[in-house]
Amino acid sequence: MSKKRTKVESKDSNGKEITVYVTQPTNEENKAAQRVFNKEFKKAMSDDGLLRVVLENKLRNQGIWNDDKQEELEKLNSEIRENLISLKKGGIKLQEAKDLAIQVRINRLKVAALMAERNQYDSYTVEAQSENAKIDYLMSRCIKDEHGDPYFKDIDEYYENAEEPFVLEAADKLVSMIYGLDEGWEADLPENQFLKKYKFVNDDLRLVDKDGKYVTTDGRLINQDFQYIDEDGNVVDEDGNMLDDDGLPVVETSPFLDDDGNPIK
Repeated sequence: MSKKRTKVESKDSNGKEITVYVTQPTNEENKAAQRVFNKEFKKAMSDDGLLRVVLENKLRNQGIWNDDKQEELEKLNSEIRENLISLKKGGIKLQEAKDLAIQVRINRLKVAALMAERNQYDSYTVEAQSENAKIDYLMSRCIKDEHGDPYFKDIDEYYENAEEPFVLEAADKLVSMIYGLDEGWEADLPENQFLKKYKFVNDDLRLVDKDGKYVTTDGRLINQDFQYIDEDGNVVDEDGNMLDDDGLPVVETSPFLDDDGNPIK
């Protein structure tokens, strides 16, 4: 039995409380999962499945991915690296360092958006389908009951329950185990470590001012819903005008006029 085990307390779609345990795959389970991968890969290839290298060419031929986007991706990654090196070296004004860290965060989002645009078609490839089959197998074996036995009797029962809330939560934990993802990975990024060290962000990594109030990248006050606010917490627009419940600027009102220009009571 795997030594690493995580308890997941959740519910099913009917609100019933369910407790399962997620275990790190054993060598035997990993070997069996690899056999599933190989079998799926062979089947997909025999069905003229699409390889990633072929997909790359197709994306370029159809203009979905091109040299300009590749160059933009490389430029963003280069800027991220250079800014992180500057943060590591120090010797610059704290405000300048803060701006560099925020720019790294912005560039990471841009990189993620570019990669999402490129990778959205990856699920059609032989490799992705085979990997999914492998992960599904591990889900059916490594989500277990309190006795350490697989919660699902077979892969079919897992598929039948794959959308249940407790299964989704357990699957998320297992994927983190399999790929070595730390749940706090974002907080461990160097730019966020810097921002947190100097209290430019809170524990949720949201930008805050010296009083702990939410702010934008340029220091403007916002609320938890990312709306602009004034010093008293009133919702305002970009120009600082107070807004009403309809999201419109608060203005002085006057009665409408009749055809002769007289106020209508």
